[in-house]
Amino acid sequence: MGFFKKLIKVLMSGKYSKNKKAKELTAEQYTSLNIGAINAEQTMSFCNSLATGVDKSETTQNLTDYYGIDDRETALEILQWFLDTGHRGFYEAIKAGVSEQSTNLHDEHLDDEEKESAQEYMQNLNETIEDLEGNGFIQNRADITKLSILAWDMGRLVLVARCCYDLGYISEDEAWDILKKAKDESCKVYKDWSEFGAGYIIGRCMWSGPSMMISGLIDITKGLIEDEDSPWKQYLLKNI
Repeated sequence: MGFFKKLIKVLMSGKYSKNKKAKELTAEQYTSLNIGAINAEQTMSFCNSLATGVDKSETTQNLTDYYGIDDRETALEILQWFLDTGHRGFYEAIKAGVSEQSTNLHDEHLDDEEKESAQEYMQNLNETIEDLEGNGFIQNRADITKLSILAWDMGRLVLVARCCYDLGYISEDEAWDILKKAKDESCKVYKDWSEFGAGYIIGRCMWSGPSMMISGLIDITKGLIEDEDSPWKQYLLKNI
């Protein structure tokens, strides 16, 4: 979809686009969908249904280009990677160094190629510390060691699972099972959506550094935390 078509879609749908044909979901299903709310807003996907509402040709291209997914086998492989590994292993290797303004890696489990990536991620995170502090996601560098970027992995997992469902690579039941796992894992780590949002943005900053997309994703995340009509306001991360 071209830029102007996307712009028209944004103007017509506004924030938190809803599928008018969506069936009623349970509170758990809504909460599970909300794990991927940042990505849903970024891609202008529906916030109230498993189906994303995104053009299937665009979805096919994005899954292939960004994740190497083009069939059921590759879909299951990448979805499992998000659940088991993702980028959080790199974060564990670099967070102490970033917090201490050191270049030291905790890299005993990384091979040479992974060490090279970890050094790049460390540089990216160092270059975005001011953005994270200025937007209230962390108070200072020391907070880096206290937070997890599980949200970065689980948020993407939810959107990718929804896209795989759209294209028929996985079934509806399989998709909901994956979304529930993403929700359950997130609930183990974060106390609320604010913590979750911070974890997501820190992960994105680690992955991309100070790219043009960061400011937009920060605005999306802060909106989800603060807007009264935000999906995050409708369902708590934890019902306790």
